[in-house]
Amino acid sequence: MAQLLHGVNMLQSQKLALRASEIRTRLAALAAVEEMTEEQRTELGNLRTEYGDIETRYQAALIAEDKPPEHRRDTPEGRELRAMVEGANVGSIFEAVLEHRQTVGREKELQDHYGLAANAVPLAMLETRAVTPAPADVGQNQAAIVPGVFPQSCAAFLGVDMPTVGVGEAVFPVLATNAAVHTPAENDAAAETTGSFTADVLSPARLQASFFYSREDRARFAGMGEALRQNLSDALADALDKQILAGTNGLLAGTNLADNDASAVTTFAGYLADFGYARVDGTFAMSAADLRIVMGNGTYAHAGSVYRNNSVDRNALDRLMEITGGVKVSAHVPAVASNKQEAVIRRGLRRDMVAPIWEGVQLIPDEITKAANGQIVVTAVMLHAMKILRAAGFYKQQTQHA
Repeated sequence: MAQLLHGVNMLQSQKLALRASEIRTRLAALAAVEEMTEEQRTELGNLRTEYGDIETRYQAALIAEDKPPEHRRDTPEGRELRAMVEGANVGSIFEAVLEHRQTVGREKELQDHYGLAANAVPLAMLETRAVTPAPADVGQNQAAIVPGVFPQSCAAFLGVDMPTVGVGEAVFPVLATNAAVHTPAENDAAAETTGSFTADVLSPARLQASFFYSREDRARFAGMGEALRQNLSDALADALDKQILAGTNGLLAGTNLADNDASAVTTFAGYLADFGYARVDGTFAMSAADLRIVMGNGTYAHAGSVYRNNSVDRNALDRLMEITGGVKVSAHVPAVASNKQEAVIRRGLRRDMVAPIWEGVQLIPDEITKAANGQIVVTAVMLHAMKILRAAGFYKQQTQHA
């Protein structure tokens, strides 16, 4: 069946989802083996690595396929736009902002295309770019652009949708009541379901960062475009991750998700139940492989030190990584307090949380504040919002380490 499906004209996301399903099936079979051979352990490690790569590419494919037609690479408009983005330089926009003049060339065309002012950087220019060696018969390196602004963040790992939105407030409707299916007797009426929707209206909030550099460096500014792009992208990605995990509307803040406090030291069995088998609900997660875990380094270290018994060499962390869709550590998880720490478990990959980003990162120059030191301050502002649409897609779990 899998071979037949591979032959169909499928979207890239569908191909990746199919491969991920195949890997999960094999991982489940390996996880059931009590005493693995060295060959099976090697296969297990390779499959876990491949699964992580597949999931990252799957998220990127979903973002790419969700873009309007003119953004897609397989259309003439998409190819033209991508070529324009690849040829544009963030440094040129910085230079124009500092010189208080209009941008020109590709940079201005992109700003006009997205309806941005001259002091704004299009989000497309902040996408992660990877340069790979070209074949021997090609005279230049091919730059492969991974769709999405922050594809390597914990937000992407948790399946948090980060759509780009335009001017105005963003609205995300959710169907709150499913249709009820009945089995009436012949000629009897079936009860109707009153459908209901919830609509979350999200207003933009700022993510803001400032940095400065010397006028001497500005003389070499044209060569700093890629460094500025990478720095700005990484900084904003990190800030957005922090808000998603620990911000006011984040997964681990307050009572956005129900508290599940630990009352005793978390054991081997406790880790497997709390982060694995007990979190499978049959609706959002059909098996443990549908779960993803983000925890703090304290919990990660503790899980790595807890064993089932003295004669088994696999700890709780190893076991969780075998049976679930993956475990990641984030520095933005609140620190251990009183030997306890929170973690979040993702159930499935539905659109259960959104973090929309408003198009364009605005640059604000300041040549006065540090003028005596010959330094220029640049402030970057990105607008964002976030909302947990369905809490059941996530689970907050506390652990106790001593």
